[in-house]
Formats: sequence, C-alpha cells, structure tokens
Amino acid sequence: MNKEVIKKKYSAHGKFLITGEYVVLDNVSALAMPLKLNQYLNINSRNDGQFAWKSYDHDGSLWFEDTLDLNVLKNLDTFKSDNAVTVKLVEILRKAIELYPQALDKMADGFNAITTLDFNRKYGMGTSSTLISLIAQWLECDAYMLQFACFGGSGYDIACATENSRLIYNYNNGLPIVEPFDWNPTIMESIFFVYLNRKQNSRDSIARFDNSLITDELRKELDEMPQRFKDASNDLAHFNEVINRHEAIISSLIGLEPVKQKLFPDYTQAIKSLGGWGGDFIMCTGDIEERAYFKSKGFEIVLEWDDVVLGN
Repeated sequence: MNKEVIKKKYSAHGKFLITGEYVVLDNVSALAMPLKLNQYLNINSRNDGQFAWKSYDHDGSLWFEDTLDLNVLKNLDTFKSDNAVTVKLVEILRKAIELYPQALDKMADGFNAITTLDFNRKYGMGTSSTLISLIAQWLECDAYMLQFACFGGSGYDIACATENSRLIYNYNNGLPIVEPFDWNPTIMESIFFVYLNRKQNSRDSIARFDNSLITDELRKELDEMPQRFKDASNDLAHFNEVINRHEAIISSLIGLEPVKQKLFPDYTQAIKSLGGWGGDFIMCTGDIEERAYFKSKGFEIVLEWDDVVLGN
C-alpha cells in the first residue's frame, strides 16, 4: 500500500539592500527591506526513492526541471551533471543534510519539489537566497550557515527572507544580528525603483571591495546611514543629499563610478544602487516627469514603493 502523501508549503521574501552594500561584509550595520514578492516551495512526498525538482518563473514558465535518485544526496561521491543548476541544487541539499542529518528523514522515500516566484528571476531580488531560506525552513537547518557554505555573502538577504519589516542587519563576523527598523518615509510616493536589466553576479561584485580603505570615520558614518535615511525621510532634498553622500562613500571604496554619473548624468534627482553596483535595480527619487525620464531611455520596468515593499 502507498504511504500517505505529505504536503508542505513554505515562502520566503525577496529583498532590497538600501544602505551598506559591500561594507556590510565588514560588520557595518546596513538597512535592508523584505519585499512582498516571494518565492514559494511546495513539497509532496513520494515512495520510489527519487526526487523531482521543478522551478517556475514569475510568468509560469518552467525554467528548471530534473529528477534524480535520492541516493545522490546520501553519498559523498563527486556529483556530476551537464546542468549547472542541478549541480548547485545537489550541493545545497547535501550541505543541508550535513548541517542537520535528520533532514534525510524529511525526504523519506523521495519527494517532489516545486518552486514558484512572484518576481522575475533575473531581477536580483533574491532567487538564490529565498531558495536557501525555503530549503532551510523545510529541512530545519540554519539558513545562515547554509547560505555562507553555498553562496557566501553577508546574509542580509537571508534575514529579509523571513522578516516582515524593514531591518538593520549586522554580519557580526558570521553571527548575524537582526533588528527591526521603523522606516516609513512620508516621501515614499517620491521613491521608486527602476530595473537596469544588467544582472550582477554577487560574488564578482563583492570581489571589488577593499575593506582596508574603511577609516574609522567612514565606518562611523556608514553605521549612521540607516538613521540618516530615516531622519531625511520627510524632506526630499535632504533625502537626495543623503543618497548622494552614501554613493560617494561606496564609490571611493570600490573604485566604481556611481550609477547616476555613469548612466544618467543629466538626471535632476537622486539615484542609488541597491546591492552590487552596475546591475539589477536602482532606487530613484522624483515625480511623474522623473519616471517618464527612465521610460524614455528604454527602462520600462518602474516599480512603486507600494508595489514591492513589505509591511507598513
């Protein structure tokens, strides 16, 4: 007789990093925010000793599919596949089992896994970090340890995956500290997000950062940035000044030109990179005319604060 099919569903939020890109790796406190756009994991048990994995993009298109014998997760032999996604998935699942051996009990005699997305997987909103969070939730292992082992990075995106409000994140040498942060700009209607369609590899971005350039004065100023953003959130001109100062500091530490100077030198308001410079989304300030500016230059994906930001 077939065993009863066990069904489980998990969810994890996407993310934006507002302050502290790169320097968050050097224990600078950063302002981050979970998004209302999620990735979901559905697990159904099966009893044939295999596991099947399917991943769907935001538009319902299937972008990854594979079926493997459960035994590939139980041995330590080098796993090979022509599909790099399959190789990474097996690595993550094996690492989860290493961190929490009882995880194998949850896989039982096999399982079907389906992931779905609210956001385009090319957006840089956290396809990998939400997957790590989902697998950690399902297998009950430490999400930060799984993230650090499989992808590296600071882990702020792991914090965002399960928090429900803006937060201050400190890497704290791999022992993360996460604190809720009350940041509700009254000027939120003047804040919007534009997709640059230049996907960044987080690990390549991180390699640009030289922490030896952070003086005590700069560290203090960067640690204060979340509060500065909050203090400026009722005054657009002041908010723009804080953004410009933050961009200038990070530019000096990574040796890259801020995105406004590089791509939009004639833009009249402020632009801030979110996460790795040169890729994914930027945060912009302005009104209808400024939104039209980006669309006139071919950047069609313009998201409003209320479209993406989770919580009040």
